[in-house]
Amino acid sequence: FDSLVLVGSFYPSCFILFIGFYQIAVINILTGIFVDNAMKLAVPDRDDRALKLKQDDEEAREQLLELFSECDTRGTGKVTVDAFDKHLRANNGKLQAQLGLFGLPVNLAANLFRVVEVVCRDAGLCNEKEANILSLVDSCMQLKGQASSLHLHCVAGDLVHLSDMIQEQNELCEMLNKKLATGPTGDFAYVDVISPNC
Repeated sequence: FDSLVLVGSFYPSCFILFIGFYQIAVINILTGIFVDNAMKLAVPDRDDRALKLKQDDEEAREQLLELFSECDTRGTGKVTVDAFDKHLRANNGKLQAQLGLFGLPVNLAANLFRVVEVVCRDAGLCNEKEANILSLVDSCMQLKGQASSLHLHCVAGDLVHLSDMIQEQNELCEMLNKKLATGPTGDFAYVDVISPNC
């Protein structure tokens, strides 16, 4: 630098700019490489994410069990729709807000129990009037969160299957109506016993 000062002020200024730019560029590149590697190492792998998801589900299950156990005022291991509705409205809707945190936006107890009855598929454990607490928790674990693409495709498949079954029933009804209409001798003796839509 001292040698460049003898030549004039332009070259020392260029030298300082070069050294400054070089230092900043090299430091930025090295810092970027280290930070990039650190970020790659900080991302949890698939096993860690699966374990975390399982732990979150277990924690949610325990919290739901605790919430629904508070609604079991008789100590029978079952929650009635009336007791649940009472707890749903108590404490300025605290239970409703807590269920909302689990992705279960429950406004009416009767609606939840109707859906749980369908999900549970065991009338002895769940029906429109009361539900076993463990079955209620299991059903709510299936219902919590947003519907995924898989859920929607399953529903679409069920609807197609149901539509096929209805079509078969309509064809069977039409065939039976034709047989009843012609009578045993083949003469026209129409009897409207089975409606066309069954």
